[in-house]
Amino acid sequence: MPAAALLLAALTACSPGTTTPPAATTAATSQAPAETATPSAEPTDSATAPPERPDAMSTPSADGASAAANYFMSTYSYMYATGDTEPWDELSSDTCEFCARRATDVERMTDAGNETLGDAITVESAVGVEIADDEWFSATLIIDEPASQEVDEKGKLVSESDGGRYELYFALSWNAGWRVEEVDVSAAPGS
Repeated sequence: MPAAALLLAALTACSPGTTTPPAATTAATSQAPAETATPSAEPTDSATAPPERPDAMSTPSADGASAAANYFMSTYSYMYATGDTEPWDELSSDTCEFCARRATDVERMTDAGNETLGDAITVESAVGVEIADDEWFSATLIIDEPASQEVDEKGKLVSESDGGRYELYFALSWNAGWRVEEVDVSAAPGS
């Protein structure tokens, strides 16, 4: 199954109530949402270029949360294009079901000798919110995922996706670095 279809299938299967930490539902927002006017991880010419961590990821803040979510989606494109799950795994919490399913799918794809063809995901907007001081955060991204294809070793089409625009909601934590606790997805408003 191509990356786009897997993203939608995996994210729509996530229930936001099951993975959001309890503090996120009871704590007041400690600062106004921070919107990244220009996403911190610029699209590359190819999804096969290793993503670079934005400087904004070095702090536990709303800006840091949006940068971390944006970078995470760069690692998604990179992982599907190359089969290298290391950058994805570095940010994935052990309890993130979405994260584990995506890494498992990439392993399945590479074990079969298949590859994904398509351009990298583009982040249209990224907004971070600090939920509990220096500990729990959320981020909402609007992404555009181009059409993609999964092909086997001989170039034969295994599956394809038309792509689309999606709204992704991230639950993130900070403990001397970012962890993606869970991700939920829906069609982007106006799509």
